Amino acid sequence: MLHRARPRASVLPHARDDAGTASVETLLLTVSGLTFGAVLCFLAIRGKAKFDAFVAGRPAPPFLPEVTIPWGTIGIAAGAIACGAMITVFVLASRAVSRECQAERCSRAVLEARHARVLEDLGAHIVEDPAGRRSLGELELLEALTEAQDARIGDDDHYYRAAVRTLEAQWKATAADRTPAHTA
Repeated sequence: MLHRARPRASVLPHARDDAGTASVETLLLTVSGLTFGAVLCFLAIRGKAKFDAFVAGRPAPPFLPEVTIPWGTIGIAAGAIACGAMITVFVLASRAVSRECQAERCSRAVLEARHARVLEDLGAHIVEDPAGRRSLGELELLEALTEAQDARIGDDDHYYRAAVRTLEAQWKATAADRTPAHTA
């Protein structure tokens, strides 16, 4: 099946996002433009009626027609709509924050699992080869172990990620140096 590229609107090139839906800014501009146009039309019609009345020498018609409007009901409805919109925005924002926190927790859990794997490999090596402990006393590996543990306690995930990467690299280098000739 061939996919055709969607033509972009020439007037508003960024009017639609990747999913093909109109952005909020575009919708707000459209609604506000239509509202402004409607108000201008109303004022022009009322102004023409007043001018015609002035030319004819009769009293001007009232600005707004005399209709009983239930302003209380309209106010309650507008307030309910505004509250609904605020609640919707609050729910959507809290969901976004929740997803972000969940992603951060998952990322932290992956880092802790990588750190734990290196510690398990190190412990297994010490248990299996007690005489090989001297090769583990390398300064770089001990510094990487200390740095990773300190970073794990802290809150900075970028620092912890770098420390775990360094620890893994030092452990691989130490494990590569341990050939049967060195441990024998």
